[in-house]
Amino acid sequence: MTFQSPGWLWALVLIVPLAMALGAWSRAGRRAGERWSDPAVMAVGPSRRARGFRTAAAAVALLAVAGGVVAMARPSVQDSASEDRGSVMITLDVSESMTKTDLQPTRLASAIDAAERFADAAPEDTRIGVTTFADRATVILPPTSDRAAVHRALQGITETRVGTALGAAVTTSLAALDSVGAIGDTAPADPSDSAARILVLTDGANSIRRATTPQEAAERAAERGVPIYTILLGDDPGRPDQPLPAETLSAMATRTGGLFAQSTSTTDLQAVFSDIGSIVAPVPRLRELTVWVAAISLALLGVAALLAGLARPRRPRLGGARTA
Repeated sequence: MTFQSPGWLWALVLIVPLAMALGAWSRAGRRAGERWSDPAVMAVGPSRRARGFRTAAAAVALLAVAGGVVAMARPSVQDSASEDRGSVMITLDVSESMTKTDLQPTRLASAIDAAERFADAAPEDTRIGVTTFADRATVILPPTSDRAAVHRALQGITETRVGTALGAAVTTSLAALDSVGAIGDTAPADPSDSAARILVLTDGANSIRRATTPQEAAERAAERGVPIYTILLGDDPGRPDQPLPAETLSAMATRTGGLFAQSTSTTDLQAVFSDIGSIVAPVPRLRELTVWVAAISLALLGVAALLAGLARPRRPRLGGARTA
């Protein structure tokens, strides 16, 4: 058990002097009764039964006060339940260069296989969508928790086209996430707290100049608080009039609070996806017990009140006078 506001626990030291004060007050009352009364004439002070109830009531009341202090400290326990981390758009390059065989059997086939493994490893509540891009970007599956639909969408990717519209791929995936309400009106302060993520798999640099540039797309994602995780497949040098693909993808990830990785083999790609999968894996979280502790404290106060009521002296019965 942990406490989210442990500073309140210092107040527990006051319980001891409070208990001592109650004991001193009770003893002072008994001494006063013994000093100013004659037990042979009239019994003064509570009976042994009443004293027992009063002592029990005081002890239970002190426990209730201690419970209230503990509640103020916000006790919590680790909860192993999965945490829903929102929606992920798998954004897959289907340009012609993805048919190269440096990743076996091809870059595209290896990427699809790794994406399917990722979908299987993600928590059930995490919604996964799929976007493909070459000369243009297309959402082939909006974010969904239906894993069978995700597999069908990935397995249905067979055709390739010319071009790499990397910027358009990101903005199209952003729109898909926005359409299902995965992106809030206010961007989170920390991108890791975002309920939406974009996972880009590509082997080249942007080649469609008339579309949104990768830098512009990353800026839009950053404004919405959506991190971009980029994976570079293979080690192509890219275009001579463009920055190196690794530089472009790394800059996109850095700007949005995501991660960049490069995969030059099928084994590397599987390892990268296994690591990226921790983004949406079940994570431990704190479950606060304040309400329960406060409820127990209130119940103890009720018990203390009941015991105090039982400690009240009983009124003697007065019999009526008989007449002859």
